[in-house]
Amino acid sequence: MIRVHITRHNGVVTGVTTSGHAQSAEYGKDIVCAGVSAVVTGVCNTLVNHDFLKVGTIDFKTGYVSIHSDHMTSEHQLILETLITTLENIEESYGTYIKIINQEE
Repeated sequence: MIRVHITRHNGVVTGVTTSGHAQSAEYGKDIVCAGVSAVVTGVCNTLVNHDFLKVGTIDFKTGYVSIHSDHMTSEHQLILETLITTLENIEESYGTYIKIINQEE
């Protein structure tokens, strides 16, 4: 199962971490893993292109991505809220394979 941990402080996103594998189908045919991977990778690339690494960190490994900052711009917030909405949409359709956990700091 893919687990997505979203951390907020006073309603503002401070971190998003994804880990695990959906295992909804055999390797190479797992549309849940492919969808989550594509969306998360695209958002990480977009954040980098918008100077996120000046205010935050991205840790990208096989089966694990962590995005964190205590000083995000409104632009970074919008990018991460788009990621969260997209992952929530995936969870609505494939909740057996992806779980989103929200946490307020």
